[in-house]
Amino acid sequence: AWLGRWRRHRRGAAPLDRDPPRGEEAAGGEEEPLLRGIFQIGKRSCDVVLSARQLRWSPIRPESRGGDSNMNLPYKEELVEMKDIFSVKLKRRRFVGQKKGGVLLGITVFVCLKKENKLKDSAINFNNLSEDHCHSWFSCLKEILNGFPNRPKSLKVFVNPNSHKREATHVYYEQVAPLFKLADIKTDVTGKLLFEHDLILF
Repeated sequence: AWLGRWRRHRRGAAPLDRDPPRGEEAAGGEEEPLLRGIFQIGKRSCDVVLSARQLRWSPIRPESRGGDSNMNLPYKEELVEMKDIFSVKLKRRRFVGQKKGGVLLGITVFVCLKKENKLKDSAINFNNLSEDHCHSWFSCLKEILNGFPNRPKSLKVFVNPNSHKREATHVYYEQVAPLFKLADIKTDVTGKLLFEHDLILF
């Protein structure tokens, strides 16, 4: 039901046999896809599949002169878990000074993964020039992200100006605040001297 609004209007995505409810699993335990389409990732055209839990893609294999796909190429499927995606944005080309509109180039997915006990964010560009195609995918991705119950919509942030060699305020606004903005999280920032008994979020 929650997919009905955009499924009736989507264009450019490969049709599925039926519209499964979110989270439904096919035989063998593999989750049914919600969308499937073609995007350029890097320099390769890729077959991209979206389910409620994963975003997967693999390069499209070129056909040989005989018409058969070359199955010997070392292509492998890549994926990100939806729980590791903290934002999705429409990617546009804009002129200097232009703040709205612009030529739609595709979708950018922002991922945060834990590596060596540190969180590392990265961006993956899914390029496609079709407005309808990108808007269908964007709407579905946003719907899934908004469905996570424990993700905050707003935060009270305490920044201790004396921490991190008195550079905490600068670090916050240069490195942390942009991530909150990307994730559409509203923040109320307080900068003051904090003591050991105070609540410190940053």
